[in-house]
Amino acid sequence: MMKTNFKFKLALLALLLSLSYSCENEELEVPLETIEINTNDFLLAIDEVKQIVVNASPGNATQNVSWSSSDENVAQIQFNENGRVAGVKGLSLGSATLTAKSNNGTVMKSINVQVIVKVEKIELVEEPINDPSKTKYNVVFTPADATFQTVVWSSSDSSVISVSSNGEVTAISPGVAVITATSEEGAKTASVELNASGNPTILGLQYCSISGTGGYNADTITTTGADVNLNYSGSQPAGNYELSTEKLVVATDTQFSMGLTQSNNWSKSKVWIDWNGDKDFEDAGELVAEFGLDSQLNNGPFNGSITVPSSAALGVTRMRVQTLDAWVNYGLCGDVANQTTKDFEVEILGVSYCAITGTGGYNADTVVTTGANSNLNYSGSQPAGNYEFFTAETLEVTTGSSFTLDISQSNNWSKTKVWIDWNGDGDFEDADELVAEFGLDNQLNDGPFSGTVSIPNSATKGNTRMRVQTLDAWVTHGLCGAVDNQTTKDFKVTIL
Repeated sequence: MMKTNFKFKLALLALLLSLSYSCENEELEVPLETIEINTNDFLLAIDEVKQIVVNASPGNATQNVSWSSSDENVAQIQFNENGRVAGVKGLSLGSATLTAKSNNGTVMKSINVQVIVKVEKIELVEEPINDPSKTKYNVVFTPADATFQTVVWSSSDSSVISVSSNGEVTAISPGVAVITATSEEGAKTASVELNASGNPTILGLQYCSISGTGGYNADTITTTGADVNLNYSGSQPAGNYELSTEKLVVATDTQFSMGLTQSNNWSKSKVWIDWNGDKDFEDAGELVAEFGLDSQLNNGPFNGSITVPSSAALGVTRMRVQTLDAWVNYGLCGDVANQTTKDFEVEILGVSYCAITGTGGYNADTVVTTGANSNLNYSGSQPAGNYEFFTAETLEVTTGSSFTLDISQSNNWSKTKVWIDWNGDGDFEDADELVAEFGLDNQLNDGPFSGTVSIPNSATKGNTRMRVQTLDAWVTHGLCGAVDNQTTKDFKVTIL
């Protein structure tokens, strides 16, 4: 009887313990009512991982959350033990739906993910338009296969320069504005600062116009010692303004001399050069010469020396020569009485090459290249002083490439040698800078001649020069100074 009672008591105790445990579990488990996710639909790159956090309601909910991806080949998702933190990784291009739900499936939340090729950067490439007030910019995406290639355009000041939805830019009024493209995916930006000037307004800076009155004129303007000199003479221009077709070519850190004669002695003359290329003559050091004194007669002729600063901007700029009444003040823009202004283009080079002159009837009648990025097609007669710097065309080449050079001479008692200043140091004396020899010494050489010129990989990129010298086949060459029995012609070269 006692044994039976003991078994009954054990069974009763087990039942009580079981009921107690069950009640405790029911008291500890708090079901989920809602699930909120800390992100909306989003974009993901291949191999990119994004964290997702679940905010469960109520805050003391004990039910776990589980995650699933509608396409594990596109986006794979993993999550911690209670599912409150998950990480999704992009595996391949495409779309997938990510779903979070409670253990019993009664509460559910989904978001969409698209795996794409993301934009890393964008750049602007100009596509010029044949209208000085307009230009267009195209957007280049990196990587080139970025999934979304759309941008939003903006201008920092649309009253100065406007931009359309396809990147077309229009000058509205003088000033400066920044044009920006922003990629819609990734918010990558690319910008360009543009100037607008003039009336009517155009894109870019331009020199102000000027006109004048009265009988004032610089009859002659000449230079010596430059790479290419001026030898100008001209009468009073219409409207008292002229832009000459002659070009002055100089190099930084050099000096040249200028001579000027005036049409009368009640004038004075002033000369400016826009050294920094900002399209005005107002900066320090840009008034380079003053010929004649204020408030007196000035007979002339005049001469002066001009130094090209080392800081001068390389490229094409402008020189302005103004001859005016010695009893009045100058003015550089607009309608200015009692003056005449003449402008000249000035090309500023980075290095200076030695001057050379020659004698005799020797000439390279044609200098033609093929196979370069941009070729020469020169033909010309004997130049004055047996020297010419031909600047109307530029030979453009790339390191490691080659081009063909063809030359014809004016007579068969000549030979021709060609140098290129590969390292851009202003001479032709370095190894391998003698690139071609056409014709032999001490004999007649009929021509025409042709040869291949290879551009060394070590050539210095930028602007340099090619020198072509045609000389008596019975004499030796000379590259500087007064050299008899030869003609030398220089050509502009750009190495890419």
